[in-house]
Amino acid sequence: MCFCLYLATVSQPPLIPCQGSQPGTGKICTSRRRIEQSLVIGNALRKKFTLPCITEVGSDVGCGCAFRNQGPGDVSSTQPNHVSLVAFLAEHCGKESSVELYGCWCESEARETQERHEIELSELADEEFYFEINAYYRVRMPG
Repeated sequence: MCFCLYLATVSQPPLIPCQGSQPGTGKICTSRRRIEQSLVIGNALRKKFTLPCITEVGSDVGCGCAFRNQGPGDVSSTQPNHVSLVAFLAEHCGKESSVELYGCWCESEARETQERHEIELSELADEEFYFEINAYYRVRMPG
């Protein structure tokens, strides 16, 4: 089962195609395919977010599994993805006051949100940070 990470923003961030599995590179990818093709997933996610533009964010293994989830884990393989996520958000969403993230197991998007957090953008790159399952994050952008 794969971990899925979803991003909600005011304006659409660019789509970055997945380049296959490239562990340790920190190359993230973005897609709207699952959200647009599945009415169930799209509707479930729209209920979780307050911002209109929803994008799935993948890690350097193609899915969201190389973002730390359920505990700190091995930072050597996951840290490049967290650093790249912060850089992506800063570059493409930096004019927004905040963005929203939601992490869950793929195909469980309709499950109820278990946790809600407000964090600073820089916290995503902290080696102790990990995404909780079925958790919502409002991420305050710098500036």
